[in-house]
Amino acid sequence: MIISFSVSSQNYFRSGIFLHHSTGQYIWGPNPDGNSTTDIPEQMHNYNMLHSYQGNDSITMNEEWWAPSDNEWSTQHEFFEGNTSYTDINDYLSNNKIIVIKSCFPSSAIEAWGSPSDTLSPTYKSVYNYKWHWRHIIKVMKNHPDNFFAIWTNAPLETSSTTTDEALRSKSFCKWAKDTLAQGLDPVTGAFPHNVFIFDFFSKLTNANGMMLTQFRTSEYDSHPNGQATDLIAPQFVQEIFNAAIAYESYYTNVSGRDILEKPVCIYPNPATDKIQMNIIPDKTIEVINLQGEIVMYMNHSEKQELDVSRLPESFYIVKIMTKDGIFIGNFVKN
Repeated sequence: MIISFSVSSQNYFRSGIFLHHSTGQYIWGPNPDGNSTTDIPEQMHNYNMLHSYQGNDSITMNEEWWAPSDNEWSTQHEFFEGNTSYTDINDYLSNNKIIVIKSCFPSSAIEAWGSPSDTLSPTYKSVYNYKWHWRHIIKVMKNHPDNFFAIWTNAPLETSSTTTDEALRSKSFCKWAKDTLAQGLDPVTGAFPHNVFIFDFFSKLTNANGMMLTQFRTSEYDSHPNGQATDLIAPQFVQEIFNAAIAYESYYTNVSGRDILEKPVCIYPNPATDKIQMNIIPDKTIEVINLQGEIVMYMNHSEKQELDVSRLPESFYIVKIMTKDGIFIGNFVKN
């Protein structure tokens, strides 16, 4: 049995915009320190060549030095809720199927773990406030399934520009973003939206204490990523974000009905190696579908919330669960 995954051009998620300040500009490249050997535009070209993408099939992205004076998470929160004197997210939705956002390294100077009262001072840099900002941002992203979003974890600070406590708090926040929020395990956000990808920039450049590794900093007291960092991150930026966006094309096309888009299922761990767990009891059928639209696993009248996926090849998969309450859709990556 095969389900068609033909993707029309209007359902492509292959072009977009990267909104950034200086850290993002250094990664976009060419890096100002002069020592980078690649940049994001070159890596997009390589990606298209590797996948034989031409014309409308090609991936492409523009970059923009984003308007406000900073891109702290409090500012991003305002941007997504339209509470600004400058542009907001609605100014970018129609012309950009993919929207990538980030903060710069000042966000890693987290002052405290925080408490609920912190939200009365949105610019206060606490872990509690940062989680509050992200939950609101992700909620708005979820409400725009016709777009695909990528959000970076914090840009780290180099060792002379931060304290041990600040770095560990930043590490904890970024770990929550990737391992709790993105896995659908956050009790406030719940199931993570399919049209959002978290690019874990922070962990790629830091040591065990959450400080920027010295080989990736521009210099002492300057936390801008250097050319070596650009060479490391630019290929991962292109591969991870565009792989996720193109995978969303299949999901978007196959599950275009808004009644289904509003019924996601939490699947964990994700990525998975052996088994996956689901937070829905599949009392009718389960289908696991690959990117070619083929049903590679099918279970009828199963009430198990665990699936053995150890024999599946490494790839992206959609899980379609049919229950008496409706159809639920999730996805996972098999490593």
